[in-house]
Amino acid sequence: MTMQADISRSSSFRWPRMLIGNRLLIGCVAVTIAMALYVSEVIGVPYESQTFAALMMLFTSLIPGFLILLMLGRFGYLAVVVRPKRPIHHMVGDARRIFFDVERMGTGLVSLVTFMFFMGSFAYLKFAIPYVNPFSWDVTFAEWDRALHFGVNPYEIALGLIGTPMVATVVNAAYHGWLFLVYFSVILACFSKEKRATHYRYLVAIVLVWFFGGNVIAMLLSSAGPVYYERLGFGTEFAPLMETLHAYNEIGRIWALDVHEMLWEGYVADGRARGISAMPSMHVASTVLMTLYAYTFGRWFGRAMTVFLVVIMVGSVMLAWHYALDGYLGALIGVLGWKLAGWMVRKDGAA
Repeated sequence: MTMQADISRSSSFRWPRMLIGNRLLIGCVAVTIAMALYVSEVIGVPYESQTFAALMMLFTSLIPGFLILLMLGRFGYLAVVVRPKRPIHHMVGDARRIFFDVERMGTGLVSLVTFMFFMGSFAYLKFAIPYVNPFSWDVTFAEWDRALHFGVNPYEIALGLIGTPMVATVVNAAYHGWLFLVYFSVILACFSKEKRATHYRYLVAIVLVWFFGGNVIAMLLSSAGPVYYERLGFGTEFAPLMETLHAYNEIGRIWALDVHEMLWEGYVADGRARGISAMPSMHVASTVLMTLYAYTFGRWFGRAMTVFLVVIMVGSVMLAWHYALDGYLGALIGVLGWKLAGWMVRKDGAA
């Protein structure tokens, strides 16, 4: 079949089908937006999702950047593994086949825009946590952490085993690189057509995990994390960790310290940059999801993400963002969210 015939056949695809194909995701996101609107009425702070700004960033920088990376990766695969006589011609053919597939592009676009609306509601609900339930669980979680680890703070274990400026810098780089992987995996899942149900499951799982974990449970178990423990008047239990991080920063860069201050300034100034919340760790929860998703591509992808998951788990404690308990609960929520999303996608049957 010719490329023109493919395009002609795809052009019959209509937006209603694209929306129907995303009905489960749209429904889940609608619930989170309704929750954000309700909370805004309760606390008296207008709901501003910032979705348009996020979409502009997405289409002007993130998507073009990811496309370039994907095409370079595809070219490398063709040149090294497949080795066709004309790799560039082969790659151009692949690109035309993908980007002229109206069904793939339209369905993916609906998924992606829906997800960006979710990010707006998620961010607002995360911002609203101290309004709904002021931080009150930190002392309890710190005590439970020590009880679970034989009377020792988990950060002391981490620093004792691998605590060096170089390791801390590498771990911090991975911790910041997490967001890149999240966006990359979301865009990949939105526009992947083969085995669509698996990719769609990942998108639904993210919404479930981030909403129930990062919004609902985070409000119920409101805590700020070790980095703000002393500033909130809970004690000096984590002062040695903060002193160590500042000492490391004199030798190797610890970018987390700048983010600590940015979030705290937003919190003190009652600004939109708040976003302070420790329990559960969404870094760990979402990395568990990415790991489970990676295993659907192959064993080696899954193993690589498992290593990354361990780094994120350690980094969440070493960089003073979380109690170890936050990560344990986050991992459990990630697994449960993946299983629930699988059941929901199978029941929905639209993907």
